[in-house]
Amino acid sequence: MRNQGGWTGGGTLAVLLCAAMGGILAHYIISSLDQASPPSVQWGLISVFLIPLTFATQLWVNFNGLREIKGITGSERRRVTETVSAKLRQIQFAILFYAASALIIGFGLLFSTGNWKVYHLITIFTGSSLGVSMASLFLILSESRELADFKNKVSERAQRNKQLGKKLTALQSPKDK
Repeated sequence: MRNQGGWTGGGTLAVLLCAAMGGILAHYIISSLDQASPPSVQWGLISVFLIPLTFATQLWVNFNGLREIKGITGSERRRVTETVSAKLRQIQFAILFYAASALIIGFGLLFSTGNWKVYHLITIFTGSSLGVSMASLFLILSESRELADFKNKVSERAQRNKQLGKKLTALQSPKDK
């Protein structure tokens, strides 16, 4: 696993760029709508945040399980614990973001009934949040793949060490046993 104590520059830039693109796209979509009639509330937008929320929660559980991984040395365990703690903070931040965004959008949609100005602001926030969610979903999937690769490498190393031990035992002469 790569040792990342926090956000990477590329990941942060991608998240900010996706937020800007989502907000701009939402602005243009809402601006093109007929504002003579009251806005229709799109409650389905909140459910979009459930997808990355479930991935983030699953990844959080998987990273917590890494603390008890077998087959690594003490120094490796210290590095893994440090890296896992940093990644858990990132995942917890993402989970809080998804939940807070869904709540803000929910309350915003609730209070925007008949008010285009509030609906416009909530839609821009929704577009930005959706952009951030999609970018972070790809980052979470990347973390998940990295976690699986790490577990596979540790498992393969344990298998190699076990086979090597068997070979060394077989090579010992009968009087050494």
